[in-house]
Amino acid sequence: MKTYAMREVNNELYLGNIRLSELVKDHPTPLYVYDEAGIEHKISQFRTHFTSKQFFCETIYASKAFLAPYLCQMLEKAGFGIDAVSLGDLYLIKKSGFPLAKVVFHGNNKSDEELQTAIKERVGLIVVDNLNELKRLMTFAEAVDYPIKTLFRVNPGISAHTHAYIETALLSSKFGESIYDWDKMHSLAKLYQESRNVKLLGFHAHIGSQINTPSSFVKSAQTMLNFMAKFQEETKMVLNTLNLGGGFGIKYLPKDKEIKLPEMLTKIVKTVEKGVKEKGLALRTLMIEPGRSLVGDSGFTLYRCGGTKQTFGHKNYVFIDGGMADNIRPALYQAKYTVGVANRFNQPLSNQALSYDIVGKCCESGDVIAKDVVLEQVEEGDTIIVFATGAYCYSMSMNYNGLTRGEVVFIKDDQIKVVIEKESLDQLVSTCVFGG
Repeated sequence: MKTYAMREVNNELYLGNIRLSELVKDHPTPLYVYDEAGIEHKISQFRTHFTSKQFFCETIYASKAFLAPYLCQMLEKAGFGIDAVSLGDLYLIKKSGFPLAKVVFHGNNKSDEELQTAIKERVGLIVVDNLNELKRLMTFAEAVDYPIKTLFRVNPGISAHTHAYIETALLSSKFGESIYDWDKMHSLAKLYQESRNVKLLGFHAHIGSQINTPSSFVKSAQTMLNFMAKFQEETKMVLNTLNLGGGFGIKYLPKDKEIKLPEMLTKIVKTVEKGVKEKGLALRTLMIEPGRSLVGDSGFTLYRCGGTKQTFGHKNYVFIDGGMADNIRPALYQAKYTVGVANRFNQPLSNQALSYDIVGKCCESGDVIAKDVVLEQVEEGDTIIVFATGAYCYSMSMNYNGLTRGEVVFIKDDQIKVVIEKESLDQLVSTCVFGG
């Protein structure tokens, strides 16, 4: 489960030239760490294998996985776009210096302020979620004299075979409008045709997250191409853009199936190339939106062991100085993680090894990061590492029990870059109103 640039020396884990047990002496735990070379390697895979001679292939990073100004700068250098789903996302991306013309703006319930800001800032694309939102957007667009480019989000009704909370394309989903609801499809076509400057470039679909079955992506591409061909035939509107969303899975446990990303990307492109030719579509741009698959397995979290405990019922616990406040996914999705001891990594298991639950310090019985982890006896002060926490951990972190959000560092070779500072106690209470 080691990251791309991680290595082991005398049973100690290093990232680049940095020994992890030394890193935590100078940087507070819980500490989120990213392997910068690993992210660069993933970027290279997308740039190399998501490409076509028939149309432009554009990678849009799904910022909900993790967002920081330093990462925005890496993505701009790579020529990638970024998606955003809120005013906060847009503000951070803009402050980072990333061009908003390369931003795709999402959301199933965009506020008036969000729509007006997206128009004012001239974001590259607005993904319209439903007919009511389209009508509001058109009202706001009357005040401007430049084209507002949009995609419309549709629901292809494809099962992604993933956790119910992250499956987004079932016909009961809150996202988008069904491709089988032709009354709505004709209504949206009429609205676009009547609009002076809100333009429909094409459609967006996203079937879910943490998908490890290539057939799901192929089926989504084929379904969307069939739909777009029928839409064009019935409405006489020419479409040039298809966004297939993201959802590529990563390994969390050694037994997990690993997607071969280069093969997957090539397969998606070939499927679309074939479908475009067969159906005579004038596709100019194919988009995907990887998030987890770009940063997830390049990130990990370091904790200090505060002690261990064996209950009267013979349950063994390792107490870490974090927990569900910095990684809510096990409590939310029953997510599984690989856990180790960074300062005694790969130590051969003896008959003294124990099965531990790795638990946090929050006042909840469900504050469990991993269950039944077999380790040589853990000691107070050990550096505990939880792998593949680069996606949806910092971005979902919170202040439950008054805990402050952790520091984030990027490491490459012998360089440590603090990209997000640890939240201070003053920052924790900065929005509170004190006094009478």
